[in-house]
Amino acid sequence: MKHLPPLKSLQFFLVAGQSKNFKHAAEQLNVTQAAVSQQIRLLEENLQSKLFERTNKKTMLTEKGRKLLPFTQRAFDELTTGIQVVTGDPNPQILRISTVHSFCSLWLIPRLQEFQKLHPEIMVQLAPSSELVDFKQSNIDLAIRMGRGGYCDLTEKKIYDDNLIFVASPKLLIGIDKNNPEQVFRLPWIEDTSIGIQETFQDYCKSINFQYETLVPVIQTNDALPLIDSAVHERGFLLVNSSLVVEHIRAGRLVKLLNYSIKSPYSLYLVAPEQQFLWKKVKQFEGWLVPKLLKSFSDLDKH
Repeated sequence: MKHLPPLKSLQFFLVAGQSKNFKHAAEQLNVTQAAVSQQIRLLEENLQSKLFERTNKKTMLTEKGRKLLPFTQRAFDELTTGIQVVTGDPNPQILRISTVHSFCSLWLIPRLQEFQKLHPEIMVQLAPSSELVDFKQSNIDLAIRMGRGGYCDLTEKKIYDDNLIFVASPKLLIGIDKNNPEQVFRLPWIEDTSIGIQETFQDYCKSINFQYETLVPVIQTNDALPLIDSAVHERGFLLVNSSLVVEHIRAGRLVKLLNYSIKSPYSLYLVAPEQQFLWKKVKQFEGWLVPKLLKSFSDLDKH
């Protein structure tokens, strides 16, 4: 193996290159600015290449510095992954889960106490977010996503193929045949503008020779929480993922319409770096979540 520069110098270069400021790099590394300058100088001498330009109190990467930075980032990412594989879970008593707001509020939180009774030694921390998790830059252990899969460089496990169904408050259906499209579609429409949902609704309208263009929504958003709240509060009918309204249907706050159910473009996935699925706490959560999830949807057709 060819002689490599000291790991410490490369680490200081990575932080300084990302921040483009030696003072900020020193703060992140908890060292003096002089120590950062010294390590950069040692690295430049080792490589016989200038990596930073320092002019008018500004610090900028040279062309060679810009070329080296992404390789250094990848090297440290791989090293971090390798150390995690060898050392295992750094926080076995804390399970940090990222999940979309709708699934978190409407399904997970009402049931989470059951998992905590089974595993009181594990503290669950929830991070509701619609953003994809950067596992390398966060302390998230596991993500529950509602999507189409294809999460780059991560292991994904599909845990449920969701279905789209029409729902409305029973109070809105007085005098309405809930299985008659002509009558149902005269009700106010709550529109989910998420990709794939509109297309599914349009295809259904074509299949029954109904003019989709005649429908005018009273509410439009791609956020499931306000959509479902609006339906519960009798604002209109809604085409929605069944997993998000199962409790409302069981409680009688919503009812299914039109005897219609079709595979949703969105499925539920567990997502994480491969090695994190081997951690005991993640295995325990997965072992509880998946059968609980399937059981909660198994009798949906009875309602």
